[in-house]
Order: sequence, then structure tokens, then C-alpha cells
Amino acid sequence: MEMNREPKCYVLGNGVKFHTDEIEFLSYLKIRKVERLSVFELAGLGAKGFKQWALIEPFCYKSDLFEIASYANESQIGYDALNRAWLLNTLLVVRNHTQITSIASLNRSWNDIKDLDKSIVVQATLCDYHVSMIDSSALTNPTIDQEDIRWISTYFEIANVLANKNEKFRYALNVINSWRYCVDLRSAIAIVWAALESIVDVSSEITYRLSLSLSSLLKERGESRITKFKEIKSLYTLRSKVVHGSDIKIAESEIALAGSLKLLFELITYIIESNKMVTQTDFTNAIFL
Repeated sequence: MEMNREPKCYVLGNGVKFHTDEIEFLSYLKIRKVERLSVFELAGLGAKGFKQWALIEPFCYKSDLFEIASYANESQIGYDALNRAWLLNTLLVVRNHTQITSIASLNRSWNDIKDLDKSIVVQATLCDYHVSMIDSSALTNPTIDQEDIRWISTYFEIANVLANKNEKFRYALNVINSWRYCVDLRSAIAIVWAALESIVDVSSEITYRLSLSLSSLLKERGESRITKFKEIKSLYTLRSKVVHGSDIKIAESEIALAGSLKLLFELITYIIESNKMVTQTDFTNAIFL
């Protein structure tokens, strides 16, 4: 039976640039440029029942608007169409595009809202949008390149299945997006390390064992592993100072956040590319074998 080729949803977003009008990551998942939206076009959605339209009005003047077109998919595993769009957003964040924001979902293309017929029923909802978000300039990479496209096209369904099967992996994906909505840097750093600690699962001598486990998993034996060990140990020390309320400069907190997030990105990338959730056996083998 042929799959319905009309997208199930169009998720409006901003925060990345790409060089073509459309990128097809998979046959059922595309990202397209969207023309700047006028306040009158958004108000037209309000007249059709989208009462929260005014909350996305600040984005209508952006020059880097896009929409994620998410189609029905034959796979019954994992996320539905809307959450597949969320997963694409999340994997782009993993690729260091931390400014990307999914704002609202519509059952029609955002490029077509000015021409919507009066008889067309609009189904629209806000995504994980907050008025204020933490911004880290150290994690800004606004352009999607060919390597991003290749990587996501290759690993998207692997990430989808892993998220479906493993609660810790799913929590880590949520953290990759939700840290930006914390009230301060202290809270953001805390939840990033909560995701890391959940996966590594150590309860004693945490600084040493967590640093040893992650560096052994992510780096080959030798100087690169020693450097990684020291880097993670330093990050965890910073994390402890921030979370426990020590007097620490804002610049040091930003370094701790950027470094901690990059470490979580590395771990999530390793899990996806390995196509399996890491276990204590994997950490033990990485250390001793």
C-alpha cells in the first residue's frame, strides 16, 4: 500500500541556515526555507482558531525561518510524525546547531498561510517555545553542511529506535534541548550532568570513575585518552562548584556548560553510531581491554 505523501505536519523554526531551498534527510523528513511571515498572516491563523499566534509573532521578522515537513512513515517503531520533527531538531542540536528552535506546528505549509481558503481547517500548536532561553556563543554553528545531512540521513532511524527502547537515552535527548529553557546556568549544567551520570551510572568516587569511564569509551588508549580524562575531570569539578553554590564567575559557568554539553553530544553520537545503548560492560571493556 503506497504511503500518503502529504506531510502530517509542518514545524516552523529558526536558527540555522542552509544553501538550498530544501534538504531531504529522508523520504519522509525534509527541511525547507520559509519566507518571512507578516503579522497579518499570523493573525489570519488566529482568526482560524490558533489563539497563541501572538507568541510566535517575534519570529516573523527573522530571515532564517524554515519548516520541517514530516510525513507519515511506514515504520511503527518510535516517534510519530510530530515527534520525528522534534527528533530532527534534536539531532541538529547534537551537531552543534544550538540556536535552532522549533516554534509551532501547523497542518499546512507555513509558506501557504497567506493563501489559505476560508474553508480550510487549521490545526496549529506551539512547540517547546519559551520567551527566554539560555544562549551559549561557544556552541553556535548556524549553517547545516553536507556532513550534517549525511550523518542525520544515515543515523536518524537508529536514533529513533534507540529512543523508543531506552528511557535513559530518551532522557538525554530531552536534555539536549531542554537545558536552554532553564532559569539559569546553574540549573542547565545540573541537568546536563544528570543525563551523563544516568548513562554512566556511577555512585561512588564519581569524579574519577566517571572521567575514567567516559574517556576510555570515547578515546583510544594513549595521549588522547589522558587528555580527555583530564578534561572531563576538570569539567566535573567545575560542575560541582556551580551546582553546589560556590562563588564562581559567569565566564567559568559558561565554560562548564559548553564543555559539558559537548561531552553529552559526544556520548550521544557514540551511542547512535554504535547502534546500541552503552552498558557497564562497555565501560569496563573500554577501560581494561
